[in-house]
Amino acid sequence: MNLHETKSPIDLHTPAQRAYLADVYENRKDYTDGYAANDAPLPVSLSWDPDAKGSYTVRVGEKPDLSDALTFQTDVPSLDVYNLKIGTRYYWTVGDEPPATFVTFDAPPRNLSVGGVINVRDLGGWKTESGRRVKQGLLYRTSALDYYSETERRMKPLIDADGIKTLKDTLGIKTEIDLRVDHEGDSGYPPEGKTESVLGADVRYLHCPILLGAENYLDSVDSLRTVFRTLAEPGNYPVAYHCAVGADRTGFVSYLLLALLGVPDVDIMRDYMWTNFSNQQRYRRPISVGYKVTIDEAPGETMREKVRHILTKQVGVPEETLDRVVEQLTE
Repeated sequence: MNLHETKSPIDLHTPAQRAYLADVYENRKDYTDGYAANDAPLPVSLSWDPDAKGSYTVRVGEKPDLSDALTFQTDVPSLDVYNLKIGTRYYWTVGDEPPATFVTFDAPPRNLSVGGVINVRDLGGWKTESGRRVKQGLLYRTSALDYYSETERRMKPLIDADGIKTLKDTLGIKTEIDLRVDHEGDSGYPPEGKTESVLGADVRYLHCPILLGAENYLDSVDSLRTVFRTLAEPGNYPVAYHCAVGADRTGFVSYLLLALLGVPDVDIMRDYMWTNFSNQQRYRRPISVGYKVTIDEAPGETMREKVRHILTKQVGVPEETLDRVVEQLTE
């Protein structure tokens, strides 16, 4: 059996996404407006010569011996593989054939396709001002995974069965951090609260409500301390975190994290504005009020220093906790 060559590097972004990344983010409305589902990545398309059996086992992994491989079954001599890392060499094979290889294009963000959920992406892949990089495969921002039905008076999943399989089996999520507030503030959050993830009892669920409104986000000190304490412990990863549509409060936590890790402000804003590729029925503008003003006015020469000052002095996160978060998330 002949595995067909895949020309590298393979870009996982659509033409509109690629154009947005190549342009200044201020021109974002040229490419997306928040009213259509344009946030999915492109797949890597693999193909090979058919054989008489017509049933194929395909393995794709980062290690040459494929010991870390994901396994797929197909009845046709081709396969589209989604949600691969950016800037990464992969090995793949069909059956017992010698592995072939391909490389994905190195351009963040690593946007993901997860059934039933919008606005999903890996926080990793961005380069820091010190020359390091935010690790991929550890921290994922997303929209809500479930919601409270007023008519049925119970929680119902937004994420579908394929989406759960993607988060649990492909991405290996161990912890879900829910940033929604109470039912009065977030109608999708149950009146009686919740203690278990829709992903299953084996996924740790943490409710860390962030107050609504950009002026109030930094007042949610207890929740922010819990978030950073959770991210300081390696056993909690990989982590998925979200609010309702994964934009404002999720964007706020993402801003704090990326700034703490040393990602340039222009790239943090580019990641924030990427939300407009998802169908959220609203257009997001650049952050210019509320917490952004507070951070900009904080002591420090760089955004990393300013955010670190806010987190330690105003929020009360210990320095050693922040050091552990940086250690976990950068390479």
